[in-house]
Amino acid sequence: MRKRALIVGVVVCLGACPPPEPTRPIPPVSTGKVRVRVFTEPSPVRVLAAAERFVFVATEQDLERFDEVGGVFALTSQSGLSGSSVVALGPDADRKAVWVLTDGGVGRYDVAAEVYSTINDPPDSIGIDFAALDKEGASIAAASDGGAWIGTSKGLIYVSAKGGWTSTPVRDPIKAMVRDHAGWLWIATPTGLVARKPTGETVRVGASQGCNIAAPRLLVELPGDRMMVIGADSDGRERLAFGAGQTFVTYRALPDVTWEAATRRGNGAVVMGGGRVYRINEPDPTRVRPLARDGMRLVAVNGDGKAPQWEIDPIDLVVPPGATSLGASADQLLIGTRDLGTARYQIAGDGTARPKDWLRRKQMFQDATTLSVACAKVDDCWIATGARQAWHWTGERFVAGGPDQVVLAVVREPAGPIYALHRSGAEAALHLSRIQNGAWTPVPNVTLTAPGVAPDVSFARFPAAGQLWVGLRYRDGMEMRAGGLAIIDTATGKVTYHRPEATTDKTMPIPVGVVDADVRGDTAWFATNEGIARVANGQVRLWNENDGLLSELARAVTITANGGVIVATGAGAAIWDGKTWTFPPALRFELNDVVATRNGQVWMATERGIAAWDGTKVRRVDMRRGLAENQILDVASDQFDRVWARGPGSLTLISQ
Repeated sequence: MRKRALIVGVVVCLGACPPPEPTRPIPPVSTGKVRVRVFTEPSPVRVLAAAERFVFVATEQDLERFDEVGGVFALTSQSGLSGSSVVALGPDADRKAVWVLTDGGVGRYDVAAEVYSTINDPPDSIGIDFAALDKEGASIAAASDGGAWIGTSKGLIYVSAKGGWTSTPVRDPIKAMVRDHAGWLWIATPTGLVARKPTGETVRVGASQGCNIAAPRLLVELPGDRMMVIGADSDGRERLAFGAGQTFVTYRALPDVTWEAATRRGNGAVVMGGGRVYRINEPDPTRVRPLARDGMRLVAVNGDGKAPQWEIDPIDLVVPPGATSLGASADQLLIGTRDLGTARYQIAGDGTARPKDWLRRKQMFQDATTLSVACAKVDDCWIATGARQAWHWTGERFVAGGPDQVVLAVVREPAGPIYALHRSGAEAALHLSRIQNGAWTPVPNVTLTAPGVAPDVSFARFPAAGQLWVGLRYRDGMEMRAGGLAIIDTATGKVTYHRPEATTDKTMPIPVGVVDADVRGDTAWFATNEGIARVANGQVRLWNENDGLLSELARAVTITANGGVIVATGAGAAIWDGKTWTFPPALRFELNDVVATRNGQVWMATERGIAAWDGTKVRRVDMRRGLAENQILDVASDQFDRVWARGPGSLTLISQ
């Protein structure tokens, strides 16, 4: 019993803890009012480009190159990219290359040689501020002679393949650019469409040329040196214009749709808007268009009626949540998203599309082993997965932060400060840092050790201000073993260990294999691989299979708002009724983790998604309700009563 005992001295009173911040609790899942947001990538897809056998995905943090089977190679500022954020891509099909515009300069990727090279920085007289492009937006298009055109908020700039820079007379802010094969450069500006001829002459293309689009924003090159222009007319109505040279015809879509993205594919274009994707082509006289309730058509608003009538048809596919951009290759359609990476669809000969796969780098989940979340504000949270660096959540995206070390846990003290436990590589000790305003400050004189090598953290809790409980574990060969409990006094840096082999006047051995703990008042509950342990009123009690547990290999423990105790096991949820443990039939499925929120709901990580239990019914959030995968390994909650969950390749946020 000495190896299964804990003294009351390690339990602290929580009466002095400040109350939780006022928030709106998550409503029951059954109401359908919860918001489920899933992340597989840290930042949104900005633009897509297909070149030869590769797909290039530009995000705010890197340039990702995917091959035909989804293998990825990432270019970052650390690996030679000219900046830390990709602003725009400009494919050069003639030379099998892609121009890359970043917040730090310009580069060019040679697809044939698979080599990226940077272009010399421009002289100050050019007046381009690359850092500002990240916020203002910009575009880049390959020039006929092998150089590139750069469109910025201050006008048009040319750079040669050898790094020679030249300003141009075009000073209008540029929203988009495309060069056709006749050598015309088409420029979308807030005041209309501008064309730069191969001779260098610039002309405006407007209503007198049949282009009734006063504010173009999307440009797509079509076969035959024709252009598709999308934008708003002088009255703000959505319009599409098709033409070549200085002859255009403008159309409206019935019903009206605001177009969000467009790309060329085959002999026509693909456009996205209103949660649907459509293909636009010239009429095929041999094809009979089927009747459809959700059909759409394009109607000319000018011209003599002799121009070809363009056809528009919906593509039968489900647009992924948060779609941001479109791209296409010979037989594939690409849809970039805000949080989920890039969806790839296979296009058949008849134009139908079927899901193929996802292009994802998944850098947030590489080597991940756990999940912990600590928030300073609703849109200022730190997430640790037990892998290299932590991730800072800004409300819209994740940014890698903290020291370039393995971050094992982040935890918020009840009074507000956030702490992180981390180590470098296979270091034999853990260190503690305090996070404030994005800066990590080491806490002096705090070093945690565990037997074996590569110490790790199974849980970190603040039962009370100034006392951090840390569950230690370590690697012994190929096996991960529990290493006891460490309690850190954050004010003094003093560390007290409670381990099976440690016996002093102030500590006693804790149960072998502690993997989780939760505390309420003067009672502490522990999940261990020997059973469930409780320390209360000076007494220590351990329950195992001899005491009625269906499984004594406890994985996690949580205390509900009304004081109930729930333990996750491989045989289901064990619930303490004050006298004995019960396993409700509704909860007899394998649980990987469990956490309770203040509205009385219990959230469980399972092999079939996230399960929410209100004490009576179980409701599931799974792939049918928006998850990227059904296997969920960890769940955690923050002080705003939001639930975070980690799968092998995804992170889910459930909120009001």
